[in-house]
Amino acid sequence: MTALPRLHLFELADQPWFPRTLADAGTAYLATLQEKAGLGAVVAPLVERGLALSGATRIVDLCSGGGGPLLAAREHLAAPVPVVLTDLQPNVWADRTGPGITVHPEPVDATAVPAELAGLRTVFNALHHFRPEGARAVLRDAQEAGQPILVVELSERGLLPLTVGTLFIPLVVLFVMPLVRPVRPLWLVLTWLLPVLPLTIAWDGWVSHWRTYGPEDLDALVAPLAREGWVWEHGRDPAGPGHVTWLLGRPEVTPRSSGA
Repeated sequence: MTALPRLHLFELADQPWFPRTLADAGTAYLATLQEKAGLGAVVAPLVERGLALSGATRIVDLCSGGGGPLLAAREHLAAPVPVVLTDLQPNVWADRTGPGITVHPEPVDATAVPAELAGLRTVFNALHHFRPEGARAVLRDAQEAGQPILVVELSERGLLPLTVGTLFIPLVVLFVMPLVRPVRPLWLVLTWLLPVLPLTIAWDGWVSHWRTYGPEDLDALVAPLAREGWVWEHGRDPAGPGHVTWLLGRPEVTPRSSGA
């Protein structure tokens, strides 16, 4: 059981006044860090499970940001699966298209996904951006549409990530930002000459840990959604020095529409 209470503090990237280029730098940093850390191989079995149990033939990624670990996980799947990346505020800096990968050009609200975007919905490291009523709305929308949904949280609400882990973030940003592609000179300036990004990313990382939904929180989120013919399951798996927490919701039978 998570000992620390969940606190929905404010993340800079969520604020309408926060410069978009700084928010995009944060998501690009996370995508690059997760790729270099090999998290794609860690979460690939969860994606495989979601596809196999639901019968889905396409992945619709919600709250994609800079791409997250999904694109790296796709390379570890037994068979290539089409992926559609979506976001309420699409990250214009991210270069994420490729064979079988498309970016939905219009904003997509994760609590009201268009019917044409059918498939296994995935939410990587983003559910904590929603307050409980909003997080439940994301899950309910998938359930009412008959579409499976996989939520993966990579942050943890624990003493170690909230202290030592957060203190190391500025240092990690210094070394990861030069690896982000495509290269954005402004981001390098705001990393090495004016250390704005190390500080803003560290703050949002610290807040993300406080906001993370642990297993007991996921139980509370899905309790009102329990119904016959629908399965909710979750777990917490080791990942390097930490853990990933996941939630999978799916019909007991193959969805009516589960792919392109």
